[in-house]
Amino acid sequence: MLSVVVIDDELLSLNLLTHLLNNFTSVQLKVVGKATNLSEGIELIKSTSPDLVFLDIEMPDGSGMEIFEHQVAQNTKIVLVTGYDHYAIDAINKPVAGYLLKPVNFIDLQNVIKKVDLLIRLDQQRLELEDKINALGTSEIPGKNLIFDIENGFMLENSRNIEYCTADQSYSTIYTYAKREFVVSKSLKELEEYLPKNHFYRTHKSFLVNIFYIRKFVRAAESFVHLKSGVKVPVSVRKSAVILHDIKEMLAKEPLVD
Repeated sequence: MLSVVVIDDELLSLNLLTHLLNNFTSVQLKVVGKATNLSEGIELIKSTSPDLVFLDIEMPDGSGMEIFEHQVAQNTKIVLVTGYDHYAIDAINKPVAGYLLKPVNFIDLQNVIKKVDLLIRLDQQRLELEDKINALGTSEIPGKNLIFDIENGFMLENSRNIEYCTADQSYSTIYTYAKREFVVSKSLKELEEYLPKNHFYRTHKSFLVNIFYIRKFVRAAESFVHLKSGVKVPVSVRKSAVILHDIKEMLAKEPLVD
């Protein structure tokens, strides 16, 4: 259930939006507080830590945009509400989950709430995945002893030591967590097939990552995963949409340990 706070100095708008929210059925939610000015609203947000805030922009004691100057819980989603559409440009540059024009209509409200509900569920899944990876990181990383062909012979290496690999035409470069690197006589595709299944993930056409070294995934214009060593490895646009699902499936399988 989503907890909701409504902040609006216009009582008519405040009561109308509250009424629509109280009668909303597509997503379970509960209005946990209302405020008629910015300072009162900020205190309400801090005391209730709601999932969602509907915030009027123009109020007597300041602009709703000032909310971003205060410490608001990172997981609290903010939807700006106003009777003036020129504020939409300012809203684009703020970390807002949505934008509604007064008078608020039910269709627009429904679309915004469904979007916020999806964002919150994705955030929860991301946190669960990070917790699971961090828990695995405190135990021994699974691995398998392997032989790698190199230019002047071969090397023995346990896959648990490998943090990531990069493509180098028909060869690949392997990077270990201990800051060692060596070139092997396999393409990245061949290396992916050779390494233990469900341990390595192709984030990009040129990068293969040991999932047990992933510490964070950041979705952006150019998405990336942050590895335990501090290295940032790019994630392709196509993979950005499925990486959470893919790695959850990989982690669900029985790890291979020698």
